[in-house]
Amino acid sequence: MLDIADIQPDDERAAPALRIEPAPRGLRVIASGAWTVRDFAEIHGTIKSLPIAKRGAQPMRAEIDLDGIGALDTAGAWLLNHLRQKLISSGIPAQFSGGSEAHSGLLNVIESNIAASPRSKRSKKAITPLAGDAIAAVSKAVQDGLKLTAFLGEVTKAAARTALRPWRFRWVSFIHHIEHTGLRAVPIIALICLLIGAVVTQQGVLQLKTFGAETFAIDMLGILALREVGILLTAIMVAGRSASAFTAEIGTMKAREEIDAMRTLGIDPIETLVLPRIAALIITLPILAFIGDIAALVGGALMALAYLDISIAAYIERLHDAVSLRHFLVGLVKAPLAALIIGLVGCLEGLSVRGSAEALGSHVTSSVVKAIFLVIIFDASFAMFLSASGF
Repeated sequence: MLDIADIQPDDERAAPALRIEPAPRGLRVIASGAWTVRDFAEIHGTIKSLPIAKRGAQPMRAEIDLDGIGALDTAGAWLLNHLRQKLISSGIPAQFSGGSEAHSGLLNVIESNIAASPRSKRSKKAITPLAGDAIAAVSKAVQDGLKLTAFLGEVTKAAARTALRPWRFRWVSFIHHIEHTGLRAVPIIALICLLIGAVVTQQGVLQLKTFGAETFAIDMLGILALREVGILLTAIMVAGRSASAFTAEIGTMKAREEIDAMRTLGIDPIETLVLPRIAALIITLPILAFIGDIAALVGGALMALAYLDISIAAYIERLHDAVSLRHFLVGLVKAPLAALIIGLVGCLEGLSVRGSAEALGSHVTSSVVKAIFLVIIFDASFAMFLSASGF
């Protein structure tokens, strides 16, 4: 017989206790005292330390006597059920006996809720195979590519109609978007390119100084800024600003069914909403790229003055010897194509909005990510092609 504590069956505030006695056909577990959340840790420790052996020849069954229990709350009922489950897991069938109707009802509620709660078993289908994820991603990319190609065809057709009837072009909207996508983007693009040009020059000087060739950092910056840095940074910044703005503006109109109303009135949304935005981007992005080139070279001049003690006139002369017009044209020719990609992605995502504001936010995020990704892929492919061609 194991006596854990004294039993005080008539006092609801008595300390909780357990006692195990042998019975004719097994064990008799006597619970007594107040089984409440106040003594949860103590009771749980007592149950955990009970010396219950695995089932052998004896005992065959267990009876949990509840007659001595006074106060009982949900935590106490859970502990009693836990005691019963421990006995069962040891191979000893256990049942409650005695106790008031209120105690029995609370125990039944606890047992039914535990039985109804889902088991935390790892499903074999919980983790999608990596190959399946890869196939789904490739399939989604192909679908997006097809949608973008089809949308390019619609925009081209609308541009051809507008070229035949130029009075249909929305000049006010065109000028408005030139201001928003071009003029208002000048400060941030100039600042970013200035800082990047300065950092590239500073790091180039520090690395080439080991070989005594620090002046070649100017050559490196000139070619890099004109061919890649100016256009790439500008396109990424414009993609973040303009693609998201296009998606938000057109998506809001789509969610409010304004675009459906335009179609009902015989107004083509492609001509009205898409063409002015893409045309404005095609005009402004080369100008912004030129400003970015100049800002990057100015940043390089500041670092050359600080680290190499080279005058501005000597810096310009060094640039004149290092770069040529083709380097500038290589960067500039990519700007209209990058603008077309950004405009198509931003407008297509806006026209794809369905339903709530949550869908709008998702499409805005998607437009920025896709636009930046496609711009980088286009720039890398174009740069490798031109380099292989000798330009």
